[in-house]
This record gives sequence, C-alpha cells and structure tokens, in this order.
Amino acid sequence: MKKILSLLLAAVILTCTVVTVYAESIEELEERQRQLEEQNADYQAKLDDTNQKVAEQQEYVDALVGKIQNINEQISVSRKKIAALDTDIAAKQKQIDQKNAEIEDSMDALRQRLKAIYMSGDVTSLEIILGAKDFSDFLDKLQIAQYVSNHDEELINKIQAKLDVIAGEKKILEEDKAEQQAEQANLESKQDELNTLLEENKDTLANLQSASEDYQMKLQLSEEELSGLSEEIQEYYRKQREAEEARQRALEEQRQREQNGESGETDDPTYDAPSHVDVPSSGGYVWPTPGFYYLSSTFDEWRGSDNHGALDIAGADIMNSPCYAAAGGTVISTCDTCTHNWGKYYSCGCGGGYGNYVWIDHGNGKESIYGHLSSVTVSPGDTVSAGELIGYVGTTGYSTGPHLHFELHYNGMQYDPMTEY
Repeated sequence: MKKILSLLLAAVILTCTVVTVYAESIEELEERQRQLEEQNADYQAKLDDTNQKVAEQQEYVDALVGKIQNINEQISVSRKKIAALDTDIAAKQKQIDQKNAEIEDSMDALRQRLKAIYMSGDVTSLEIILGAKDFSDFLDKLQIAQYVSNHDEELINKIQAKLDVIAGEKKILEEDKAEQQAEQANLESKQDELNTLLEENKDTLANLQSASEDYQMKLQLSEEELSGLSEEIQEYYRKQREAEEARQRALEEQRQREQNGESGETDDPTYDAPSHVDVPSSGGYVWPTPGFYYLSSTFDEWRGSDNHGALDIAGADIMNSPCYAAAGGTVISTCDTCTHNWGKYYSCGCGGGYGNYVWIDHGNGKESIYGHLSSVTVSPGDTVSAGELIGYVGTTGYSTGPHLHFELHYNGMQYDPMTEY
C-alpha cells in the first residue's frame, strides 16, 4: 500500500512539474502571439499604403514614357518638315537662276542695240554706258544717257521684280527652316529632360517596389512565426491534456496492480544533403563592355518568380557605349528593329524581350547573347573575332534602364559568364 501511494505521489509531482514549466512559458508565448498580431496589422497597413504608392508611381512613369513617345514623333515630324523646306528652298533657288538667265538674255539684246547706237556715231554716250562697274551702275548710266527704249526698260523691271519676289520667298523659307531647327533643338532638349526625369522616377518606383517586397516578406515571416507559435501553444495544451490523461491512467493501473509499469521511446532522425552541379568553363573571354564592370544583376539571382540566367552590366554613362564580341565565332541571329529604347517595367515584345540583340555561336557547344542593344552592327552569317564591335548598349526590349544583358550557353544550357574570366 505504501508503494502504491509513493507511485501516485510521484505521478502527481511529475504532472505538477510539467504544468508549472509550461505555465511559465505559455504566458510568454501568448504575449508574443499578441505582439505578432499587432505587428501583422502594422505590416499589412504599410504594405497596402506602399502598394498604392507603387500604382500611382507606375502611372506617372507610364505617363512619362507616353510623353517621350510623343516627343519622338514630334522630332520625326520636324525633321520631315525641314527636309520639305530644303526642297522648297532648292526650287526657289532654281527659279532665281532662271530669272538671272532671262536678265542675261535681255542684256545680250541690249548689247545688240548699243552696237546699233555705236554705228550711229554717238560715241561719248556709248563710252559712258560701257564703263559701268556692275549691272545696277549700267542701268543708271542707261537711264542717264537715255539709250534704252521704254520697252527694254519695262522688260528689265519686270524680270527684276519677279527676281525680288522669288528672293523674298526664299528668305521666308530659310527663316521658316531656322525656326523649325530651333523647335527641333527645343524638342530634343525636352526629350533629354524627360529621359532624366524618367530615370529618377524609375528609381523611386524601384525603391517603392523594393519596400513593398520588404513589407511583404516581413508580413510573410511574421505570419509564419505566428502560425508556428499558434501550433506551439496548441501543442502546450495538447501535452497538458495528455499529461492529465496519463496521470489518470497511472492511478487506475495502480489500483489494479501491485507491480511497476515500463515505458520507452524511440528517435529516428534523417538528413537530406543538398546537391551541387558544376558549370563547364574554358576561360579566356574578352569583357564585352570595357570600362564598365558594375553588375546590376548577377547570374542565378532570384527575380521573385525565377532565377536570372545572365549578367546585367550597367554604369552611369553606359548608354550607347560600344559592345564587343566576348569570343570569336559566327553570328547566328540578330534583331535590330526595336525602337523602344527607354526604361520600362514591361516587355515591348521585341526580340523575345531581349529587344535588339546579337547571338554568336563560338563552337564547341558554346554561344553568347548580348541583349537590350540600342543598335546592331553585324548580321546573321558574319564571322567575328574576339573584341570586334557588334553593337551599342541601350535599353530596348524588357529593360528597366540602360545595361547589357550578357548571357552564355553551353550545349543549350545557361551558365555563369564570370566562369570565363
């Protein structure tokens, strides 16, 4: 009987000890749960506010892109107008040349008349006329000497009047051209200003998107912790119930038997080791953008939905800088038709998202792709050497700003370009 009482007392003491340990920690767990719920509400509010700002900033960026497109079209129209004015000016110059020829013909006729006058013997007046320094002086002397008939004088005056009109029209056209050139320069200045503003607002948008992703991540982590904490609290109460049930069973068993019970437990841990795949490389490649080495995105970098399979090479002045072949080979594909050369957070559909690009086969299963170029200087079938110019860096296709998308393949699979350097 004493033995039964001792066992019952031990079971009660063990149960009380378990309850006491959990009772001390459950208050902390429930307090932490309350804090996490408040934190979640705060993160959600900040996330909603940031997402609203992202939407507004995206709308503003889209409006800036629309303005840049509009100015691009205005510049195109202005260039066409200047070309048309050049054509009109050339036509007016041709008319002026024709009128000058008519005046020259009239001069020849006057010379024939003067010859007749000379034959009449009035030499003194004739010498005065022939001593004229230019055409205007000649007319003055003709008038003074009164050797030109009214018919000849009227003819000369009409031609001169037409010549004056045409010259005036040409001057107006030239003034219009000068105004058009000034307008074009102003449009190009506005275009530069808008491009700068677009870059600044793209940075603002990127920061807002980064903040949104940060709040989303914090909210996710907080919810995961809250979920785990809730499970831990539930586990506490489950163990409490199990402890009470065990105590009741022990009491019942002790009432029915006089001997001790046995118990045991097992543990079977497992470990799953990660795997690693090596990337083939031979080295010796030429850097495609000498002077620009900043990597705005590295190989295999997580992009939110997938991993980046290339390097993004950027820099403050990289726009329109030369791009060179990383190694010798044959150009197998290019795209040079994309005109959407500005930063954007969407794909314009050109070149499969690469925009203007060059694709080179280097042999031995290796290939390289150079994306988002502003222009391309090679064609499919061309043979290029390492370091040969193949295009200029831009921001065509699905590109948020000026940079070179540098991608390498081995037997059709992407691999890290830095393994070649």
